[in-house]
Amino acid sequence: MYSKFNRTTCLLIEDEALAIEMMEDYIGRRDDLVLLAVVSELSEVKDILVKHTPSIIFLDLFIPPGACGDFHFGKLPSNASIVIVSGTPPNLFRGILPKGDIYELFKPVSYDSFNRCVDEVLAKHLKD
Repeated sequence: MYSKFNRTTCLLIEDEALAIEMMEDYIGRRDDLVLLAVVSELSEVKDILVKHTPSIIFLDLFIPPGACGDFHFGKLPSNASIVIVSGTPPNLFRGILPKGDIYELFKPVSYDSFNRCVDEVLAKHLKD
């Protein structure tokens, strides 16, 4: 794990209250992650990305759009690692998927599988 002085920023895009609570807990248990924001509508994502540049985006593929205009997941920053946290595999998603490194966590997510995924993402960041 990283030290407290070398923390990786992340964004959680999720609309289910229990999933938000679980992911906040998992992220909070790690000294190497800092959660910038939680958003539950696509329209909020665009506003957050104007202010922040997260290294990891935890993404539920099915969230309400809100008043998002032409914003879609394909416009997420390609330099961020995307961790899709969903009960539906990305290949069954009919929308536009994000670009860049994509990792998958299937709901329900265990803390062990979360840790393995984050460790893999962080190991890739260390290589780059």
